[in-house]
Amino acid sequence: MIKLLIVDDHPVVLDGTMTLLQELENLHIETEQDPIVVEKRLENDSFHLFLIDINMKQVNGIQLAESIKQREPEALVILYTGYELADYYELILKRKIDGILSKTATKEQVIQTIHAVLRREILLPNDFLDFVQSQMHHSLQDRQQTLSDKEKVILSLIAQGCTNKAIAVELSVTQRTVENYLSKLFVKLNVESRAEALKIAMENGWLSKI
Repeated sequence: MIKLLIVDDHPVVLDGTMTLLQELENLHIETEQDPIVVEKRLENDSFHLFLIDINMKQVNGIQLAESIKQREPEALVILYTGYELADYYELILKRKIDGILSKTATKEQVIQTIHAVLRREILLPNDFLDFVQSQMHHSLQDRQQTLSDKEKVILSLIAQGCTNKAIAVELSVTQRTVENYLSKLFVKLNVESRAEALKIAMENGWLSKI
């Protein structure tokens, strides 16, 4: 029996995803709304597969995936998001996750992805090859050129010591949107925190260009 833990801080999405997968055979499904509780659960329990929302409060899906991989290297992790999948392709290249899904994926696509990951295979969109090719021609020093205007502003605000809430006010967006921007920025810079992102920006002299 394969044990799957679905982690999402939206109860409606969590219940809907569980219902979607209940027909799968040999799959025992459990759910968790609080990403912080997951690590505590893993002290006394283990799962073969994790389906994790990327954009969660307190601990985002990327951070949780890395924590799970450190604790259980053989565990399989699929991230799912309502935003662009291409923003997270690098996590697959670096073997930090085993698959990625869009929240708009069909039931068939979700099931196919889970079956593929359990077989240690990956189902990816066609543009993944374009991403791999572009990565072959870009070093870390080149990445500043690919930062969006909002990401540049966010780096500047981080340097000023602004909280996520303050950044949201400055950009006239929700705090969750800021968290999404930060998740994408962390993936792009291959970092896991605001401090690391700021360090790379300072080391490469990007702040003076922002």
